[in-house]
Amino acid sequence: MKQRPFVWGTFVWCMFDFAVSSRNEGATPGLNDKGLVTRDRQTKKDAFYFYKANWSDEPVLYITSRRDTERTNAVTDVKIYSNAQSVTLSVNGQTQGAQKNNGDNVLVWKNVGLHPGLNQVEAAAEIKDSVPRDHCEWTLKN
Repeated sequence: MKQRPFVWGTFVWCMFDFAVSSRNEGATPGLNDKGLVTRDRQTKKDAFYFYKANWSDEPVLYITSRRDTERTNAVTDVKIYSNAQSVTLSVNGQTQGAQKNNGDNVLVWKNVGLHPGLNQVEAAAEIKDSVPRDHCEWTLKN
């Protein structure tokens, strides 16, 4: 939409998950789970941060798939949503390098190695006058 000024608007399907008695799909029968936030309004999903990184003036730095805490693959991709010009990723204190934002506010580090057990995933950036950081923990099962 940013590249198409003739498009005056777009709409997200729904902000919050909601009950639907006839729905019998997904993990929870009777729940439409396509919202950007859970039904109880407690958890903002990854897609929420994608929109925020693209349409908010606030600094955004968010490691995706953070709720997928138990990992089975020792090599994974790490995706971050951010409106920073550049983001640095580190795993277990070892830098995975910095990436420049190509304008879609989605940055991906390919083939990042995880150690067996607990892994600390950290991101840092500079946005305007702030230095946002994000952190999550993933456990690689043996």
